[in-house]
Amino acid sequence: MRGNWLTLLFLFLFSALGLSGCLTLEVRTRLNADGSAERSVVIAVDSILLQTAAVNPLEPFRVGAEASGWRVERYQDPSRGQEGLRLRRVLAALEDLNNLAEGDPLAGLERLTLGEEGDFQTLNVTLSISGILDRLRIAAEEPPFSEEDLALLRAADFRFLYEVEVPGPIVDYSPRAGAQIEGRRIRWMIPLRPDQPTVNLHATWRPALSIPSCTGSGIGLLAAGVGILSHQIVRRKQ
Repeated sequence: MRGNWLTLLFLFLFSALGLSGCLTLEVRTRLNADGSAERSVVIAVDSILLQTAAVNPLEPFRVGAEASGWRVERYQDPSRGQEGLRLRRVLAALEDLNNLAEGDPLAGLERLTLGEEGDFQTLNVTLSISGILDRLRIAAEEPPFSEEDLALLRAADFRFLYEVEVPGPIVDYSPRAGAQIEGRRIRWMIPLRPDQPTVNLHATWRPALSIPSCTGSGIGLLAAGVGILSHQIVRRKQ
């Protein structure tokens, strides 16, 4: 099954070479303060391409994703004339994405590491760009890319959005090129270049400070103390 959906997707992507605007790939991750995470993946193509294709290349992808534990929804973007799939998953720990089961359509395509630098927290991501393309090529039983194939891939200029929301204000990130910051979210537009084996992403943020549970009672005691002191001052004046 895995080889089947990869083969179809590979052939479909190559049929869309030169039409990079017809392909949308989005990966969004929300990292919570307790280390858990929520992942959303969108893969969509031009509606006309799907309607004219003899076989829907996304159907095997849907089946493989559901069998691997993803919740799969239909995705539509009327403004861009696209449709496809949205995959969702809740993870007990972000690092669970490093150990997706064999057969998962997203297994082995990225490596995520959480860390600390003084008072800050960090996230490092390594995306295997060449791994994505090469896995598709091998699954489709295609020979190594020819110079013509590589030229077509470069000309197509496929890119995908990779977004992360972290539990604190972002203070540093790399690469700067192609990055956008919105509050606690950072997104990159990643080129799928066949001559770029991997892409490394980095984000550093300051953890949001939580309010201790005893703070409320402390404020109450402070207010009571101020009230007693004020009462004593009034009595002395009388």
